[in-house]
Amino acid sequence: MSTALHRRRGVAVLAIAAVALLASACSPGDQNDGGSAAAADVTSIVTAWPADITSVNPTSTSNDQDHEVIYNTYEGLIGYTFEQGDDGSFVYQGSEPSPALASSWELGSESITFHLADDRTFYPSGNPVTAADVKWSLGAALASLDAQDIFTNGLQSADDVEIVDDKTVIVHFKDQAGNPVEPTTTTVAMFINANMSIVDSVEAATHATTDDPWAGDWLRENTAGTGPYFISNYSPGEQLELSAVPDYPTAPAFSKVTARIVNDSNVASLLQGGEINFAEFNLSQTDVTTLESAGVTVASEPAPMMTYLTMASDTGPFADEKVRQAVATAIPYDQIVDAVYSGHATRALSYVNPTSSSYTEAWGRYDFDLDAAKELMAEAGDPTISVPLHYSTANPAQEDMAILIQENLAQIGIDVTLTPHTAAEQWDVINGRSRSPENPGSADMVLFNWGAWTDDPKIPVGFATTTGGVNNYALWSDPTVDAVNTEWEARASSDERDAAYQEAQDVVAESAPLIPITYADRQIAMAPGITGATFQQFAGTRFYLLQPTS
Repeated sequence: MSTALHRRRGVAVLAIAAVALLASACSPGDQNDGGSAAAADVTSIVTAWPADITSVNPTSTSNDQDHEVIYNTYEGLIGYTFEQGDDGSFVYQGSEPSPALASSWELGSESITFHLADDRTFYPSGNPVTAADVKWSLGAALASLDAQDIFTNGLQSADDVEIVDDKTVIVHFKDQAGNPVEPTTTTVAMFINANMSIVDSVEAATHATTDDPWAGDWLRENTAGTGPYFISNYSPGEQLELSAVPDYPTAPAFSKVTARIVNDSNVASLLQGGEINFAEFNLSQTDVTTLESAGVTVASEPAPMMTYLTMASDTGPFADEKVRQAVATAIPYDQIVDAVYSGHATRALSYVNPTSSSYTEAWGRYDFDLDAAKELMAEAGDPTISVPLHYSTANPAQEDMAILIQENLAQIGIDVTLTPHTAAEQWDVINGRSRSPENPGSADMVLFNWGAWTDDPKIPVGFATTTGGVNNYALWSDPTVDAVNTEWEARASSDERDAAYQEAQDVVAESAPLIPITYADRQIAMAPGITGATFQQFAGTRFYLLQPTS
């Protein structure tokens, strides 16, 4: 159980601790009728993954399965705050932080002072958590390929992490020009992210080399964290097992979690047949409806994860703004919500979170209108376009969405070839252009699931639509948008800042290098006897919050 929940939600923690004492062992194989065993019999979680892990190094991840392991084997200085709903599910409260390895912290004019909790140790080494581990771990994060959001939030170097004593560390913040900046709520929330997990630096140092000073190769395959679980068994391509860490401060109710790697197998059938008792990936809306009809519990919550279409805008057929606008006008938004998600989604009208004070419905200017789309193509000279559309097989909705996009773009003269990928391969497609602008490869289209870890608009704007943005597949940029992000990214929220980022959204929407499509509900199916699904920004279950029902 996370220290965050333990300290912030006492009632929920007492409930979890109580049910942990009641558990007795059995496996899903003992269940009949889709896993309808008595609640007290369920102590082992068995789930299905559509893909294997690629890395369990917190600073080098590629898919939801990587993140899921890290959520359960590592902790950061702070964690999410979760509220438990009437259905037993735990829902994260945005960027509101709770204590984790840091028991408390204070914000200064240009720094945050973290006080580490006493008596926390790493597993399996037993080494105590110290300020030196914090400094090392933040240094590793800064040295990773995904450090852009750390830099933009004011942490520029491991030299800015000051060790006061074994249990006290001060993190100093500067803008990228070296000027001190005041930490904001977004700055604090940054420390929740998986890539800011605290690693056993003493253990890692024994595996470091001159060429690999952060022990990245070893950490890709081994965990050295403080979380409630550890990897007890792993058969690549087959399954991974997590076991509860002995003597963890608040023991998980389920002492063992088995993730079976099933690739394209029908997860709903596995759940109904009792081969697994927990499903969160590769569930189509048809699967969900079938499971609910069979009496399986399906927890559902809106998730701030957006599916969007992005097009290479620096060269090729989509370098013409009129063509991009035509594509935006030819996407059947309402049909996607109704047919793909059976209404369990909403249309996305910006790539900034709808709960952000900077949000504006900038893409509302595009309604589905094939005649208008054809007119825009005519203005562009009716080009002949044949292009791949890359999408991820890890999300069943993406293929259905891709088919609808293909059908409608064909009607305006764009021939689309559907090109499926694993989630990790899909990231490679994005990164292949955004991080190699000097040699970007083919000018294609990509359907992508993405969400900012905070309501702060600087994350989506900076990542996806500024010069050098790490997720800027389109390689599109605009002087106004670049200037807005440079001027305002390090400043605290204000009406003036909101207005600037709203202007940036309007500029991006008009040019349409990316097209937000939907925000879909996240749905998790559980066999009888299990409750406590977790819903947070990104997919991945906190298994330590699951509980047997009574």
